[in-house]
Formats: sequence, C-alpha cells, structure tokens
Amino acid sequence: MNKSVFSAASIALTAALIMSANLIPNTAHAAGCQTLSSDNLQERASAYQPAIQTAASQHGVSASLIKAVITVESCFRSKARGSLGEKGLMQLMPATARRFNISNGYSPQQNIHGGARYLGLLLQRYDGSVQHTVAAYNAGEGNVKPNGRIPNKSYVSKVLEAYGKFSGKGEKVASATLETTKKQPVTQKAAWKKPASHGLPWADLPTTSSSTYTVKAGDTVYAAMRNTGINAKRIIRLNGLSAPYAIKAGQVLRLH
Repeated sequence: MNKSVFSAASIALTAALIMSANLIPNTAHAAGCQTLSSDNLQERASAYQPAIQTAASQHGVSASLIKAVITVESCFRSKARGSLGEKGLMQLMPATARRFNISNGYSPQQNIHGGARYLGLLLQRYDGSVQHTVAAYNAGEGNVKPNGRIPNKSYVSKVLEAYGKFSGKGEKVASATLETTKKQPVTQKAAWKKPASHGLPWADLPTTSSSTYTVKAGDTVYAAMRNTGINAKRIIRLNGLSAPYAIKAGQVLRLH
C-alpha cells in the first residue's frame, strides 16, 4: 500500500476512535443501566448521595425516584450530553435548566436540584401519579395529560425497574404500577391513604392526623408535604397560597 494512503487511513482510523471515545460519556440515555444489580446501582449513586438526599428533602421527592431517573437518563455520568442539548446526570433540557435557574448543567449539585424540583412540580401536576410524572419528565408536560394515556411506556418501565431496586420494593412491584395506572389512574390522594400498596415515590414519607402544621424555619411547601404526608397541592388549596407558594416560619397551615 502507498505510504501516503496508509498514513491517511491511519489518521482517519485514529480520528474515528477518538470520536467514538469522546461520545461514550455523552450518550443521551443510558441504555440498559436499569438492568444492573441493585448493589451496582447503589454504588454508582453513592458519589452523589448527599446532593440527592438534600434535593429529595427540599423538593418533596423520594431519593429513590431521583436515583431511578438518573439511572435511565445518564447512568450516573455527570458529563453526559444528549443530542438535543440535554446535560448532566438528569439530562436537563436547556429550557428546563433556564426555568429553574440552573447555570451549570454539568454541576452534579445544580443538576440534581433542578431535576428534583421539576419532578416535584410534575408530581403535583399529576396528583402523585409517578407513572405520569416520569412520562412527562421524558416526553414533556404537553404530551402527557393528567389521568391520560402514557405515550412512552418503555421509558417509564425502565425508570420503575430502577426505582424498584433503589426502594427495595423489587422490580416486579414497581413495574406493576404501570399496569395499575392503565386500569385505574392512581391519584396522590389515594396514594397517601395506602402508600405502601402503590409503590409510589412518597411511600417512605410520614403521615399525620393533625389538622394543622406549624411552619419551621427554611420550610417550603414541599418540605411541609414531606413532614406531614399531605400533598402539596392540597396544602396550597386549603391555605389559599399563591405562586410561588412562599410560607414563613411560625405560619400555621391547615391540613384538612
């Protein structure tokens, strides 16, 4: 073979290999990551546990659901980038990042908080249905109607499989909720009556029979929801709160 031809071929091959290597961390969706063992997934999540736990508490979303979404979106690769500009662990779209004032989509802490905040708002929009929430996170709010059909069942099933491993409820229990929603949509109100029976992301939250809740310093509506077991939408409605739903320390909130 002509030396110049050989050199050109070598250069092209080297460039292709470099491109391939550079593309590995930038895969939009982590194909098959949810099939890894529970121990493997927990180990991958451990590096981000503090940020995940803080975001879960602040935005009223279970840490297991946040981890499950990260599993399917990026397989815990903080530098992942999607074909439409999605960034980071939770693959935040540029518009979503702007919506929640995320200045650096590759910052694990910012990315996790932005994604958790979005999940919290979606859970409120879909009355606690984790299936519709996850579907909307992936397909967009405009494509998923409350109590309507789920257009991206494959994606939702993957997240539920990962959620089952993180929550300890088992993949079959978590996946079964998709079929439950299909037959009879699970509402947030029903989930709070019997949280353990639905495998919802708020099943690990406390419940209260008290009729009021006194706001603590630093509380948000989502923190009040987490502390009382009463969904944020109900708290907002009962107390006539207006966006952005600010509450103050010492304020007494009605719960029933």
